[in-house]
Amino acid sequence: MPRLSPAVLLTPLLLTAVAHAQTGASSTALSAGSAVSAALNSHADVKTAQANLDKAAATNRAAQSDPSTLVAAKLSASNAASLAQAQLRSARLNVMQDTVSAYTTLYEAQQNVEVQALQVQADQKAVQVAQVKQQVGNATALDVQNARNTLSASQQALADAQAQVSLAQARLGTLTGLGSAKAASAPGAPKLSTTLTKLQAGLNALTTLVSAGNAVSEAQLNVKLADNDFTPARTLQDARIAQANAQRSLDSVRKAASQTLASAYQAAQNSYQLLTVAQSREAAAQKTYNQDSARLKSGTISAVDLQATQLTLKKAQYARTQAQGNVLEALAALSVAAGQNLTGLGGF
Repeated sequence: MPRLSPAVLLTPLLLTAVAHAQTGASSTALSAGSAVSAALNSHADVKTAQANLDKAAATNRAAQSDPSTLVAAKLSASNAASLAQAQLRSARLNVMQDTVSAYTTLYEAQQNVEVQALQVQADQKAVQVAQVKQQVGNATALDVQNARNTLSASQQALADAQAQVSLAQARLGTLTGLGSAKAASAPGAPKLSTTLTKLQAGLNALTTLVSAGNAVSEAQLNVKLADNDFTPARTLQDARIAQANAQRSLDSVRKAASQTLASAYQAAQNSYQLLTVAQSREAAAQKTYNQDSARLKSGTISAVDLQATQLTLKKAQYARTQAQGNVLEALAALSVAAGQNLTGLGGF
């Protein structure tokens, strides 16, 4: 009677080798933290913002120390320095967010190669099963062809997954300035240890709020300078109107920032919940795989059955990896919305 060739399960070691083969031997292995640090050190936006801050700070020091500098010029210099500081912080946060996204995309792409490789092997075995069944009259030629079509589709999916790794490598390499990089470890999912109320209290550090606040302070100074007996009444009136307009603009910007922050905070909370679900499903898949491994040893299931269970487990692990990456990306987005780094990456 025809028999199947021995089933060979794709072991974790072989899966890792498959993924590493796709990332390239010359790539620099990075963690999420080292990727962010490299990007912060090399990105043009951060360097430009730092140079602008250095220039604004020097101008401000000169203005404040010069007794001949008028009060309006001193305020303008001080505001320019505070805005430059906010812009540097914003540039760092944006680069951090982009790098986190690039890193999680690459790591997930590498993991997807493993999933698709295991799927190909399962489909190859399905073709063998169909061929053996056809030989004994328990399957038709159409059954064999359908199995081959499924295998062809999974092989194409594997090729596509490998191509996505190359694209993700290039993106992360560009952001970090390393040319080519690979994600060496799963992105972490740090806990969110602050409240929405506390984050809202720190919104004044946002670039938009600093800029709007500067406009208010300058308008207030103009009112103060015009509120005297020797300045035309119309000038004072115009200054007060400008101050009111600046204040309304600040209030509008603050409201919008608060709403954006609230949405980002809720998204982060949701991502934690979805991670919990994914972890639960992975644990259930792991338990089933352990049970089936024991059943294979006792002879109650075949190696083909265990291979299917292994594929289910790998898909559950991949889903958990995606959920974990979503948490980190949500924290990066929340960091941008809050104007402070909540990911713990990059050392700032």
